[in-house]
Amino acid sequence: MRRRWSSQKVVRNKQNTPGIIKYPFWQMTYQNPKAVYACVNQGEAFAPKEIEERSICIDGDIGEVLECL
Repeated sequence: MRRRWSSQKVVRNKQNTPGIIKYPFWQMTYQNPKAVYACVNQGEAFAPKEIEERSICIDGDIGEVLECL
């Protein structure tokens, strides 16, 4: 089932997500070999080298990325 987002508001943070938010997700991904880290961040889509093979980083505006889904 595909969910439509057109009737819902997407909240975006125009500033970079602080490391204090990203770091726990990096840790969880590193510790769980089945985990995949996903990041959508315009101008700063990044994952540490330790988890880069299990990461999906999209450099773009999250609103535009969701529109494409």
